[in-house]
Amino acid sequence: MRIRDVVRMAWGQIIRRKVVTLLCMIGLSIGSAAMIIALSVGQSVQTYSEKTLNDNYKMDEITISPNEGIKTGNGSGGGAKSTFERGALTMEKIRIIQRLPHVVAVAPMLKLDALDMVLPDGRSSYVEVIGTEMQTLSGFGYKYAQGSGTGNGRVAVVNYGATYGFIDSKVTQKLFEQLNSDPYNNDLLQQYNEMMMKQDQLMQQRIQFRYEDFTNGRKTRMSGTIRVSGELAKPSNMDDMSAQNDKKVYVPLDTARALQDELGLQQADSPALKRLNSALVKVDNKRHVAQVEEQIKKLTLNTQSNLFQEEAMAGQLAMYQKAAIGIGGFIMVLASLSIIVAMIMSTHQRRKQIGVMKVLGANLWQIRQMFIAEAAMLGFIGGVAGVGIAFAALGGVNQLLASQMADQAGGPMTVIIQQSALPLGIVFAVLVGVVSGIYPAISASRTNALSVIKSM
Repeated sequence: MRIRDVVRMAWGQIIRRKVVTLLCMIGLSIGSAAMIIALSVGQSVQTYSEKTLNDNYKMDEITISPNEGIKTGNGSGGGAKSTFERGALTMEKIRIIQRLPHVVAVAPMLKLDALDMVLPDGRSSYVEVIGTEMQTLSGFGYKYAQGSGTGNGRVAVVNYGATYGFIDSKVTQKLFEQLNSDPYNNDLLQQYNEMMMKQDQLMQQRIQFRYEDFTNGRKTRMSGTIRVSGELAKPSNMDDMSAQNDKKVYVPLDTARALQDELGLQQADSPALKRLNSALVKVDNKRHVAQVEEQIKKLTLNTQSNLFQEEAMAGQLAMYQKAAIGIGGFIMVLASLSIIVAMIMSTHQRRKQIGVMKVLGANLWQIRQMFIAEAAMLGFIGGVAGVGIAFAALGGVNQLLASQMADQAGGPMTVIIQQSALPLGIVFAVLVGVVSGIYPAISASRTNALSVIKSM
């Protein structure tokens, strides 16, 4: 028999046995749809997770800190701590790191204590003051809402959160006293919240920093004035509340060192004055982060990146995807059982046909071909139906994700059917059909033609 004749006979049997065909297709189509959705969800979750991790954890960035455990190596044998020169983070090392392959930007940082930023009208707010090279901010994705980090004299750049929460100490003290006497007064609470949520315009204002030294009888020190030359825009990956609570002020390194001296945080003649306490490195691709880290460690510096977050996430995703594929595979096994039962029933119903074919000269392989082709066609039809079910179920999956992830800063995850998953789902269904049809085909080919003809 020709292949066309085998296909025609198999198709005729499928059309003739509509109920059996439908029952077999239900299991195969659901299993195929489960496989397609599992593969698509896995890929979509991976893409969404990588984006979320990169937005929240900056997967392409490396944080550098001094290696203060390094000894002097002067051979004294006393085991005394060094002055940390070998493990110190200096501008000389920063320049070396800037020339490393795959390094896009390096921001040296001199982080001061949390300081009280004071406006000309006396209102203040606690902020984190960071000394850095101002031109490096744009290299890390910071965008200016207005102004810039350049200018003559002592300048500062404030981020989005630093423009919120300025309070008058006298007004606040009075408000607290009223709240202590009447803690359930909603009007007082509302007044305090409105004061904390108010945004101020800081561009071109002259600000000062105040530091209270509790080790010296709570002595208060005030810095000289600094002009705000720029305001950074709110990060797109942060919600309003998180952005307002993140209060940072960036100043040039020289200004940061001057503030240390003015506020008594560091003596001007201290050997550690030229050292940095951290730095941030941006790499062109997260695949090169580990390589750059190894190069930086050779400078006797400590490094930290967020690659472990991705590894942990990858492990969880692999587990979820295996579970989903396992569910689809289990459904496929149940579907294969239904095919085996249907094909065995077909074998008994078509014993006369098989006997006549043997008498006319059909060999064992030709008879087996007919049954395997029928099972493969069942698998193909079930796989195609599974594609339709997967697309139909996709809308419900995305609606569920949208309702559960509505508060995500980056928006809810959207599952997209992967083009590569469609042929895989169909091929898997066909393979399940073929494997399920092997035993019934062998059983049919062993039919005794003589006994069948005698019983006719």
